[in-house]
Amino acid sequence: MKGLILCFNIFCLFLSLPSFSLSINGGYLNLICNTTSYVGTSRKLESSTSLFYEPDTSCYHSVTVDASKKVMLLMRRFDLETEVKGACVDLVNIHDGPTTTDTTLNSSPLCGELPVSNYTSSSNSMTIWFQTDSTGNRHGFDFIFVAVTAAPCSSGQFSCNNSVCIDGSLQCTVYNECGDNTDEENCVYQTLNGVEMDENAPLIIGLTIGLFIAAIIGIIIGLWCWKQNRWRLFANRPLTAKEVVFDETTYTTAYPVTKVYYKERYQDVYTNPTKSYTEGSSSTLTFNEQASTSTRKDANVYE
Repeated sequence: MKGLILCFNIFCLFLSLPSFSLSINGGYLNLICNTTSYVGTSRKLESSTSLFYEPDTSCYHSVTVDASKKVMLLMRRFDLETEVKGACVDLVNIHDGPTTTDTTLNSSPLCGELPVSNYTSSSNSMTIWFQTDSTGNRHGFDFIFVAVTAAPCSSGQFSCNNSVCIDGSLQCTVYNECGDNTDEENCVYQTLNGVEMDENAPLIIGLTIGLFIAAIIGIIIGLWCWKQNRWRLFANRPLTAKEVVFDETTYTTAYPVTKVYYKERYQDVYTNPTKSYTEGSSSTLTFNEQASTSTRKDANVYE
């Protein structure tokens, strides 16, 4: 029983270890619902941590940048439930300001499956409103917020061909943060064995390493638990002739001590049959000389 409890505790501790992934600075709306974040250069925002967004959602997230800059939203993926009877049942609104009461940059609620498009605020803040019904959830959205200024660009900025200036550190990051992809032109990306790594490569590598480590830990825990508790598998079945080592089966408090139930902690009893073995304060195992003489046999008798 103690071994089973210890195995269970180790398993629970393993499950409680924090998960991690490799990705750019970003977040998921279902985890940061109804909050505000500051964006220095750029930040990703996806609708959910799951493959499909959650039903019955009513959630906003506001983004602010430096006072001298504006917020540009780059729509990388947009896949919501289509209209029902000419109206959006799952929708996104992009508000030009820090609250959901500010005017929207989109002329009508966004829903369905939309092509990639960009929206730019008139001030240094933008708010996303996301609302879903109880059915028909889909893959959701994937946005990038970028702090931008209008041309001419200052020192330390990258000049996009669409007259937008972004931070110079955003050039050649795999992500299209200009909106016209000019920040990713003529770039040499990191490669792995000669294969160019895409934007999801760090996440895939991180998950692969994590799953490998988890498998190794699981195997170690499983082998340890098996070693400690394998004798329990035989407790509910009769012994065969080859498994009986003694003429008389000696019973302890819970199970017969025979070859098939052997545990290392009883080794001293077998080698010193006149010695008493005490486990804790509640149970004592004693072999007297007469019993040990009549029960000790060569283990190969029935082989």
